[in-house]
Amino acid sequence: MNISDTEVEVVRLVTPHNVNPIGTLYGGYMLQWLVDAGTIAAMDFSESDAVLGYLDRMHFIAPVKVGDIVKFRAWIVHVRRSSMTALVEAYVKKPEGLSLATIARAIFVKVGADGRPLPVEKTLQTSNGWERSLWSYFSRWREAVEPELRREPAAGDLPAVTQIQVMPEDAVYGGLMYGGRLLYYLDQIAAIAAFNYRPGIYVTASLNSINFKRPIYVGDIIVVRGGVDYVGHTSLEVAFEVVARGLRGERRVAGGYFTFVNMSGGRPTPIGQELVKDADALRRKSQNLAEASALKAAVLYEDRPAYVSVLEGRQGGAL
Repeated sequence: MNISDTEVEVVRLVTPHNVNPIGTLYGGYMLQWLVDAGTIAAMDFSESDAVLGYLDRMHFIAPVKVGDIVKFRAWIVHVRRSSMTALVEAYVKKPEGLSLATIARAIFVKVGADGRPLPVEKTLQTSNGWERSLWSYFSRWREAVEPELRREPAAGDLPAVTQIQVMPEDAVYGGLMYGGRLLYYLDQIAAIAAFNYRPGIYVTASLNSINFKRPIYVGDIIVVRGGVDYVGHTSLEVAFEVVARGLRGERRVAGGYFTFVNMSGGRPTPIGQELVKDADALRRKSQNLAEASALKAAVLYEDRPAYVSVLEGRQGGAL
């Protein structure tokens, strides 16, 4: 099967139920919808259940408003023994045409009824230049993230923000919590941590990579800890960690960082206080700005992902 043959498309209408206080799409819904599209692509390719294992850095580069139509396209771009890498792109559909909203790079794992990994037992083919470009890039990308996949989440001293019991509605199949649903909750909880630091209306700008080390089961209690560790002029960063507690004991599940922009004035608004910025926070900010800038220059195509143009550095031939 060629990469182009794995494409799936999902379309969503943004309703008042999906937006934040200033009328733009709540970041948690965007994250869940991206995972929805990636999950469908992984399940369709593997002909089995698949769960989210890893989500790389994401940047929200175009606002999505109530009444907008959001189009998601997902491709399987790399395969290993039991894992599949998915590229998911989200576009805002407006009368003047499509604009890129964000891109996600995620790893999904094929699982059986017991939730344990199973061999994918399928391979990908590349029949043209852009498919080979994607395969080559994601082969290197997969190798580069391997150390992070093996690294254990560090135990931090962040304060607890909230606790949630996982219910059947938070799962898609079996007794495993759905990764998209967890991201939906995390975005909301991280925004609460930002508000607790300095009241305002915070809109998600980016999510640092997140590695789901262990499963969460229906009936578990998830404890989310979080706190602000960086404050700029109009943006701040919230560090978070997730711990699951239940009949299977206590497990460290994941950790990461959200970046929010203060939009209390309807546009980026000064927060009014800046923290000392450590080297890691500054590195993440610089990396996020560079990647967001590259995505804004992406070219949209009908027959291939926009990310191809990012990899090739093209500026022309827009859809």
